[in-house]
Amino acid sequence: MERDDLATRENESWRALLSEVEAVPAGRRDVEGVVPGWSVKDLVWHCGGWARFSADHLEALGDGPFTDPFDGVPDEHWDRVSQEMIEESRRMSFEDVLRGAEESRARARSVWSALPGVSEEAARFFAGETSEHYDEHRAEVRAFRDRG
Repeated sequence: MERDDLATRENESWRALLSEVEAVPAGRRDVEGVVPGWSVKDLVWHCGGWARFSADHLEALGDGPFTDPFDGVPDEHWDRVSQEMIEESRRMSFEDVLRGAEESRARARSVWSALPGVSEEAARFFAGETSEHYDEHRAEVRAFRDRG
């Protein structure tokens, strides 16, 4: 996919996720269970956090070759990173989580659009940490809402 196509896809996936999130009654957005141990609010912060991570990694690479940050790093490390994000979100209001997640994804899109060149690996990474990630969790938010 072209750079602009991936940016468009990121935006569409985020809007679809937010549509599902907004359909969850405000009083249930802090209730754990959208995935084991996480609330809808936690999940929004988690998605924003991984968008921020993708921006940080892509920005650090600059015009150098893409390196996969996940290579050689055990899953337990990344599980801890995600859990730290969740612990952070629990100290925040839903409005602050949403605002921070929006800022993170805006930064990811900005870094993505400013990259001097885009390899297939970088494109897969960007999509995986943004639109594909949002889509995965959107289905979980919908299921949580439907269990209501």
